[in-house]
Amino acid sequence: MPAVRPVEVPSRKRLYRGGADSAHEILEFGVPLGITEWDDDFQGDLFKGGAAPGAYQSTASGAASAVAALDVGAVGGQITLDPGTDDGGRSDLSLGLHYSGSRFGVAWFRINMRDAITSSKFEVGFTDVVSGTDAGAVNVKATPSFNADNAVVLVRDTNDDTNLTLVGVQATVAATAYDFSTALVLDTIYWLGVALRGTRAVGYLLNTDGDLLERQPASGYMESAITAATLLTPWAFVQNRSGAQRRMNIDRVKVFQFATASS
Repeated sequence: MPAVRPVEVPSRKRLYRGGADSAHEILEFGVPLGITEWDDDFQGDLFKGGAAPGAYQSTASGAASAVAALDVGAVGGQITLDPGTDDGGRSDLSLGLHYSGSRFGVAWFRINMRDAITSSKFEVGFTDVVSGTDAGAVNVKATPSFNADNAVVLVRDTNDDTNLTLVGVQATVAATAYDFSTALVLDTIYWLGVALRGTRAVGYLLNTDGDLLERQPASGYMESAITAATLLTPWAFVQNRSGAQRRMNIDRVKVFQFATASS
């Protein structure tokens, strides 16, 4: 287990806030040989790796649904996950199984629900299978129950309620879930983050400028959230909960962890 933890919220706001802790954590995060990372703001006319979806894996299901696609001319770059027009239509995005709790993986997604936040489900975080395997890491949010055996995600599913919720599953056993109190707003950009600490996890909600809106749990970590050694992929998923299209825009994916489990 690493003797120290990598910075969980590497934002300008955190750095400018001052204080020795925030400064040294963000500077340490920039050391290239101690941290492995994936960072993409989806600029250019092709994905990283070439033709869509490039280095990613993406799957869609339902009428008029589409795998991840670049939005041409979007300021700063972005992609769209399009679940189409079917009730239950879906679209997802993953990388490969490269991250783990034992290396203190952290995943950040800058997202916007483009059409509406009613009648929709979305997930972002980490899961144990790549795109095309599970129709969402979470099966039913209310319980919760899972399609994944190991996953930690921030999920919002209007089939349950309107809360953003941090959920985790460790070797098929669900962890205690944590609801956020912040109400998400239509067509608004948010940063959503999940940080793993061995078998524990924490979720973050920031505004578009990187200001912290809420952390859950508010202090400490979700316990028994994940199997520490299980390999995980960063994961984004959107699904219609009616016959109305509920697209998700993603304009940044940033994922990082220690290069070794003993850093």
